[in-house]
Amino acid sequence: MKSTSAYSWLIAVPALIMNPSDIYPSKPVKIEGNVIHSQNGKQVENAYIYIISGEEEALSGKDGVFTISTWQQLPVTLIIEHPKYKSKQISIKDPAHRATIKLDPK
Repeated sequence: MKSTSAYSWLIAVPALIMNPSDIYPSKPVKIEGNVIHSQNGKQVENAYIYIISGEEEALSGKDGVFTISTWQQLPVTLIIEHPKYKSKQISIKDPAHRATIKLDPK
């Protein structure tokens, strides 16, 4: 029994090394933006926006606005797709700045 208790402190070592807040932020990051036509500035409705390395996704509304919440560390890469426009990929480093995404028609 002495040999088991002598090494029981090893169980606590991973908890001391990895803190969950080091991996995930304390609350989700909210990314907001709008999707517009690159040539005329009109809002693009139903653009599909998703984070490349996760399951977070959104559709832009009638006004082109979207919101995605993620637990991932920044920066994250967004993919924006719409059947009438060329796909676009952007990196989000600072969620405080609202993203304006200009899509080029196909």
